[in-house]
Amino acid sequence: MDGILAEAASLDFGGMSERVLDFLTDLDSGWQIAAGGAICLLLLLRVVQERLAATAGHRALRRQYKKLTKAGVADWERPYRLFTGHEGWRALPGGFLMELTSRLVDKDRVIDFIVLSKEFDKAQQLRIALLAKGDPDAAMRDLSIFLTDVAVGLPTPRMVAMLDFAVQIDPENHWALIELASEHYAAKRFATALPLLEQAITLGEQTMAGLPRDRDTRGRALAGMSPRLTMEKMHAILKVAGEMYEDCAERLGPRSA
Repeated sequence: MDGILAEAASLDFGGMSERVLDFLTDLDSGWQIAAGGAICLLLLLRVVQERLAATAGHRALRRQYKKLTKAGVADWERPYRLFTGHEGWRALPGGFLMELTSRLVDKDRVIDFIVLSKEFDKAQQLRIALLAKGDPDAAMRDLSIFLTDVAVGLPTPRMVAMLDFAVQIDPENHWALIELASEHYAAKRFATALPLLEQAITLGEQTMAGLPRDRDTRGRALAGMSPRLTMEKMHAILKVAGEMYEDCAERLGPRSA
């Protein structure tokens, strides 16, 4: 039983209730041991099913890419055609998809992004469709903010992946940078968190300096960047980011200089 619990503890169950965790760690009777083992088995099966589904999605898209290669489609066009060949993306404007493809750079990132985008529900898909109608550059900034907003509600591994895409699509999204850095910091990946924090703090301070002086106008400008942002939260975010940066620099020592 200890082995099952150890294996379960290494997985991210993304939202398993504290009552279930307490139950698994306080097994003092035969029926509880049996029930605890069944719960662990179900959780492990759920994780395996999610991974198999993701793998199947990757395989299907790679097969599609090979078909495009055999058909003589140009290298630069193949990743774009992965989007246009996918039901969830083909209806979006070509300019938006072309810009998105160019920012994701290669087929592997495009494939990963399409698979991860299955997290989007219908309301979120509608939001993407609406923002995609704007100028491609502005749409990319809006998409990056959208991905950051979506990431907050995901289990840790998918959250990090979504934030990573948000930063890749818009490297100046200081909110995504801070959120991503925070995840790496919490996982004690200080060398990865440090440059993200440095970039995020610089961009965040520049954003605050460039906002209108009137408090209400500044608040509306921040809310336009993301519904989650307020003046108070922005100040708090930058303060925490600075503290994490100093801690990372101290832990890494001279190497971080």
